[in-house]
Formats: sequence, C-alpha cells, structure tokens
Amino acid sequence: MSYQRDFTIGLRETQDFYLSLVLGRWRKGIAGFGLVGALAALLYTMNTALALPVQAAAVLAGALAGAGIAAAAVAVSTLGKVREQVRRSGRERYVQETEINGFGVHVTVGKDRAKMDFMDLLRVQETRKAFYLFLSANQAWILPKAQMEEGDCARLRGLFSAVIEKGKLNIKGSR
Repeated sequence: MSYQRDFTIGLRETQDFYLSLVLGRWRKGIAGFGLVGALAALLYTMNTALALPVQAAAVLAGALAGAGIAAAAVAVSTLGKVREQVRRSGRERYVQETEINGFGVHVTVGKDRAKMDFMDLLRVQETRKAFYLFLSANQAWILPKAQMEEGDCARLRGLFSAVIEKGKLNIKGSR
C-alpha cells in the first residue's frame, strides 16, 4: 500500500501543530488553573445564603473560567510566537511532497529530501485537523486533512495501523 500527495504548509497548519503541542504540555497546568478558579468561587460563596445547587454552579463556573482563561492565554501566546517565527524565517508557505510506502516516509521540500523508516518515527498522531508524523518531540511532518481527498484519512489510518507499533500510534480507532 502506498500514499502520495503534495501538501501546502502555511501559517495556519504550523500554528495548529504547535498549538496542539503546547496545549498537550499545558494540560495539567490548565487543570490546575481550573482548580484555582473553583476554589476561589468556593471561598466567595462559602459563607453566603446561596442554595447548594447555586453554590455548586458558581464553583463549576469558576473552574471553567480559570481553565478557559489559562487555555486562552497559552493559545494566544503560542499563536503569536509561531506567527513571528514564521515571519522571521521568510518561509510563510511551502509545498511538502509526501510519499508513504512500504519503505517508509519520503518527504521533499524544495531541494531538501528526507526519508525515514517507520520504526524511526517517534510517533504518529491524528488530530481533528491533521496527521502528524513526529521526527522528534517538537518536529513533525504535517499532513493536513483539509487538503486530502475523500477516503485518504481511512487509507492513512489503515496504512499506519499496519506498519507503526501500537505504542507509537495515536489515531482514531487505535485508542
């Protein structure tokens, strides 16, 4: 089985990738801010005449507000940093020629060519917007779903399920 497609990687795809990385790393921190928001709401409502359901709703709202504000701050910061890095690099958009076959993953960007065996990939992750083929913890080849044809996602899931060990695979249907 083989898959071949050219993808145009621009600012949006790059931002989506780094945002997924950063939010994944900040998951516990965001939950901590949610806990702080819940505790703050609890302290403000503890000695009031509010009914227990209203107090519980306030605590829940505090938790959601704390987590939401933290997530929004992380997202805005990340998107801005990525935008600045892309602007400084001078490479706001590039074509990534991708071929996945029985020998591994072959990617060409301009004059640069790279090949990696499946066993050397750190992991393969599917998100709502893309497949990420991780070369390292912070670097991946991006396969944007919006640029795929109908049936490509299912083909890629089948291909990756057949060649990537389960511990390195985070795609729909493998969880």
